Amino acid sequence: MKGPGIKDYLEVLINRKNEALNNGEEFLIVNSKELHSEISGNFATMPTCCQAMYKQMLEGDEIVQKPKGDTGFGSHLTIRYDLRDMGNRRSYFEEKKRGRPMKSEEEKIRAKRLKQGLTAIDLTEICTNWLLDRGWDVSPVNGKLVAIKEDEKWIIDIHGMKRGRKQSLPAKMNDILKQMEDGNIRYSMAMNDSLSYRRQWNQIPHVVKEKLNVSVLLADKKGNVVEY
Repeated sequence: MKGPGIKDYLEVLINRKNEALNNGEEFLIVNSKELHSEISGNFATMPTCCQAMYKQMLEGDEIVQKPKGDTGFGSHLTIRYDLRDMGNRRSYFEEKKRGRPMKSEEEKIRAKRLKQGLTAIDLTEICTNWLLDRGWDVSPVNGKLVAIKEDEKWIIDIHGMKRGRKQSLPAKMNDILKQMEDGNIRYSMAMNDSLSYRRQWNQIPHVVKEKLNVSVLLADKKGNVVEY
């Protein structure tokens, strides 16, 4: 089942603006985490939520807090909408012209990298946003992500695309085993999603994975993350 689309978010934002206007307010502050939780609590549609928030911006509106990372999407996005004279103010972002827009050099490099698979930098960014959306506090430490939520600790090894011979999943798992010092800590490996890795993971006995308290996070180029 698909989650809410951008039209669902836009409808709620427009209703919020109108309600605030009717209450005599001049400004409306919206946070992406709160909006996403209200509309899409059971689905990971944070990018759609943020797109809708940006789309509702007019000149004079203010991005109070930007999301972490450089995607522009995340649970920290906070926008203050100016409700005054909205009918006579232009869109904050220029309307897209017909055809594909010219890409910057940075965007071209990033697109090339994505075609080759997600690098450690890409995986770190995607997994960080995924964890933040689920209420974890996240810190990058020496090629890993350390996530904390209440009394639970989760260490995630990042294995992005790199040159040279491709390492098998069991070989990557050996790196995790060498780190395990506390049975109460949860361990995972984050990798590019592929049929090969899924098959290798399914070949490891379930009882082994359960006793080790270990899982794998598979991420794709669209930013989707699935935990096995």
